[in-house]
Amino acid sequence: MKMNITKENQDLLLGKNIANVATINPDGSPQVTPMWIDYDLNKNEILVNTAKGRKKTRNMIVGSKVALSVLDSSNPYRYLGVQGDIIEVTEEGAEDHINKLAMKYMGKEKYPLPEGEIRILIRIKPKYVHSMG
Repeated sequence: MKMNITKENQDLLLGKNIANVATINPDGSPQVTPMWIDYDLNKNEILVNTAKGRKKTRNMIVGSKVALSVLDSSNPYRYLGVQGDIIEVTEEGAEDHINKLAMKYMGKEKYPLPEGEIRILIRIKPKYVHSMG
């Protein structure tokens, strides 16, 4: 298994594909959520964005393990699987980031943020990477 996302598979993270992101609950059971994703090419980091207070947010603390799979929306037999570590959890820049994702996934300049919702930006460092297709 590789640690870096290959150029051939970067489009899966940069394109309009959904990732199924798995976290670990405090009791050790898995928790999986489909999420919008982003990729920092320069740092080889996967970025996700969620709201403060959600179960997956409570599971995503610095140092925790996470896994995700991304299916190619135009070819479901092509996918990327990643296991990694949470390296940053921050509110800083999270609202700008969710607006970037809203443009990518919805074609809207601004995410329809519910009143009072606080966004969280999470950075994942890939540890193991595998792909097919």
